[in-house]
Amino acid sequence: MLFRPPAACAILPPMQPLRLSKIVAKSGLSRAPLAEPFLVSLYRALAPYRGCAHGCLYCDGRAEKYYVEGQFDRDIAVRANLAQVVAADVAAGKAAAEFGAVCFGSGVTDAWQPVEAELGLTRSLLEALQPAGLPVVILTKNALVRRDFDLLKKFPKALVIVTLTTTDPETAALLEPEASTPEERLQVVREAREAGFSAGIMAMPLCPGLSDQSEQTAALFDAAQAADAQFVFPGGLTLRPGCQKQLFIDMVQARRPALLRSYSEIYAENRVSGMPLKSYAAPLQRGWELDLARSGMPARIPWTVYKELLCPADSLFVLLCHMQELYSARGVNIRPLKAATDRYAEWLRKTRASLRRDKKLLQQPNFPVSRRLTSLLQGKRSEDLPLLQSLEENDMAASLGAILQNERLAALCAGLLNGSHDFDYCSLQVSLAIPAGTEP
Repeated sequence: MLFRPPAACAILPPMQPLRLSKIVAKSGLSRAPLAEPFLVSLYRALAPYRGCAHGCLYCDGRAEKYYVEGQFDRDIAVRANLAQVVAADVAAGKAAAEFGAVCFGSGVTDAWQPVEAELGLTRSLLEALQPAGLPVVILTKNALVRRDFDLLKKFPKALVIVTLTTTDPETAALLEPEASTPEERLQVVREAREAGFSAGIMAMPLCPGLSDQSEQTAALFDAAQAADAQFVFPGGLTLRPGCQKQLFIDMVQARRPALLRSYSEIYAENRVSGMPLKSYAAPLQRGWELDLARSGMPARIPWTVYKELLCPADSLFVLLCHMQELYSARGVNIRPLKAATDRYAEWLRKTRASLRRDKKLLQQPNFPVSRRLTSLLQGKRSEDLPLLQSLEENDMAASLGAILQNERLAALCAGLLNGSHDFDYCSLQVSLAIPAGTEP
């Protein structure tokens, strides 16, 4: 028997007015112990809204797990004071110790959803953060983000990620009724690249029978390349038992009844995570990633993008996590890699925690914690090292070898960190780096 949601979970008419309420933001800038590999950021996500008027029927934020009060796509809570809190954090030096990207986006909202056009809170938030000198990662499915490209140019680096689940306007209108059209989102990627930003596409969730079949994903991947995206990160649909799953199944029954039986089978396990049958999802995921690799399109945010968004210690952690995922998808035994990654994560977590408590260190300028982490990767104590330029490969290989307990991997990582080598997310091969300004 299917779960019947309370009235607050029902799909309301798309033109029903929004109901805005205010909540007080009690915290602003907050650093994680480790960089987040999914959105390659060190500082936890900032969003002035809770709930999202895009009304995407697949949104994981609708699940009871997130405790969003009211009707998810009509009752929007507004943190009107968040920009002031972040401005106070920046003035107090809370962003001065560590270099790393700040993410604008969240699983329960879109910072550029329609109400932002009127309230402008996300723009104010960008203005408050800009003096900190940190990079930013943007995640949105609304073309309104182009309004703020003038501000993004003032940040050291900006990565603009657009969620795009289909290139078919009819399917998009069904699944994402108030989001920008697929073509408008592709235009965001084009203009972001023209403006000098990094940009790519989060192709998730790809929904069974609606947007996950080969001809549908081929069209999406081709459109991404035409828009000059630097990556496409594909992923399937999760349906958590309860409100989220029931809403989506109700839509399938009403609008795509021929697919109802397949959905009942694919999500028959009713997992808490919402994951479909592995026998269905795994071959598709592998196929998407192989299709992208054959076309030369990375299936994750690539090293060449995020190495400038994080300090070397954090970019290396993200790289090791990505390597696990990419090699595992190709059927490679990753146990030695996982063991080395776990050792490195433990070293990084403990070392960072200790440095964050060092009051004398924190009084130094120019991201002293990040600089000390960089020096420790070099086996040195001096902080007079560049954050993002080349490092001494031999010294670093020895230092990393002691941490990773894997000399071959340590040498590979040292070459990447010092800029002499690149890692290709498509071929999964390490190659000599091509100097800037030269022809390949």
